Amino acid sequence: MNKAELFNKAMKLHNEGKFDEADQIYQSVLKDDADNFVANYFHGCVLSEKSQFQDAVKYFKKSLDSKPDNYEANNNLGIAYKKLNDYENAKKYFLKAISVDENNFRAYFNCANLYFDEKKYDQAIDFFNKTISCDSTIGEAHHRLGVIYQEQYKINRNTEYLVKAKNCFNTAIISDASNPDPISALGKIYLWLGDIKEADNQFKKVCSLKHSDETIFSKYNERYLSDKKLLSVLIKHEYEQLTYLKDNTSNIEFEKEYYNELERLYIKIKDNNFKIEDVRHSMKIKVFQIMCNDPPKKSHTDFVNKKNDIDFLESEYLGNNPELVIIDNFLNKEVLAELQKFCLNANIFKYPYKNGYLGAFLSEGLSNEFILKLSEDIRLTFKNIFKDLKLIQAWIYKYDNAKKGISVHADEAKVNLNFWITPDKANLDLTSGGLKVWNKFPPEDWGFDDYNNDLRAPEINEFLSKNKATKQVVPHKGNRAVLFNSKLLHATDDLNFKDSHKDRRINITLLYD
Repeated sequence: MNKAELFNKAMKLHNEGKFDEADQIYQSVLKDDADNFVANYFHGCVLSEKSQFQDAVKYFKKSLDSKPDNYEANNNLGIAYKKLNDYENAKKYFLKAISVDENNFRAYFNCANLYFDEKKYDQAIDFFNKTISCDSTIGEAHHRLGVIYQEQYKINRNTEYLVKAKNCFNTAIISDASNPDPISALGKIYLWLGDIKEADNQFKKVCSLKHSDETIFSKYNERYLSDKKLLSVLIKHEYEQLTYLKDNTSNIEFEKEYYNELERLYIKIKDNNFKIEDVRHSMKIKVFQIMCNDPPKKSHTDFVNKKNDIDFLESEYLGNNPELVIIDNFLNKEVLAELQKFCLNANIFKYPYKNGYLGAFLSEGLSNEFILKLSEDIRLTFKNIFKDLKLIQAWIYKYDNAKKGISVHADEAKVNLNFWITPDKANLDLTSGGLKVWNKFPPEDWGFDDYNNDLRAPEINEFLSKNKATKQVVPHKGNRAVLFNSKLLHATDDLNFKDSHKDRRINITLLYD
């Protein structure tokens, strides 16, 4: 073959995602023609696909030796440098690409994201607007612009930024109705503006989209249902919950064939005979669906137990170093009962973790007016702690009865509220099962993925040991809350609960920023 034929074949393989086969051709050309622009450029693209960015830089630069004004090579070299956290060189090549073609939106968009990462919001806004000027249909540009206005609101609490953010998210949704992210962001904007009903409406839209869109399910399947351990965690809970509902409620209906298949898989899990091949694709689709999600009664006005000495609790939190306070009898008894019933009955726990627990999140089935009003009542009750902070995320974790919980980590927020609703009689060891909190923040040069990643737990523990960190162990207690600075490193304590669905350890976490 001549080079044109070779590159045509390579392009076909590359476009089909057969990167290694395509790369064999690129490298074969480079053996005879080390300065070939096309081979250098596309070999650099393959290296980037494999996250080998340092090597990719070398080949992108080589391609630019022969064609210094090539837009794609400059833009992709900028991306590779950004992945290496070399922001100055990344910016240099994005700006070079823009000078080559000022009507192409991609380098503007990439440079805008770089400025956002550097928290240079004014420059980021300018480049996102230039992106939109090139192509106003780029929904992600409108979305990211809205995120900047959210961040600017956090800085000065000017509601004008929320209005700007709302407009951006609405435009992003029009441009790409299948993207759940701007819809979820819009829900937060409505919540921050005090419109709980509309916030809940947006969060429910996200949930509905995620449980109906084939592309979203495909990603969920790849991440959660293609792993034997995760799939077994999900099936075990699904069977135990439906069994509980079948025996304790009359308003639940599900297919007998589905329940029987769950039971068959559940027995295999119990007998250690479970294989991922035992679960048909149609069964995976079924187990991801939310079968029932009746919200708690929303007639309450006071969710938090106001008989507690709120002033004392606030002063204790603000006076402690680090900031932390334990609050017993946290919720009104009627509210606690409603939450317990909701967590036992709502079929929303669809996100499994390898340590045996499952999560339900604000945009994935958790949201309802009760939960959102509860989050606001907490914020307003402890107003000297929360001040003008807003809810940014909420989740409920439901744990397997005697497995490990969440390893040491920190959360991206200012205040973390963690409270437990499982009755004490379910806990077989009343001295454990709660929370461990260390008196240290992660190092300032660590990013979110560094301190909120199970794989980094050994490094975090080493950091704590080297810095002679001390920890406070808060034992589990029903209706107990722990309010603390969310950046403090913390972890779930060892747990040992009775082995039944109604006795699973359940904790609710609300993050405010």
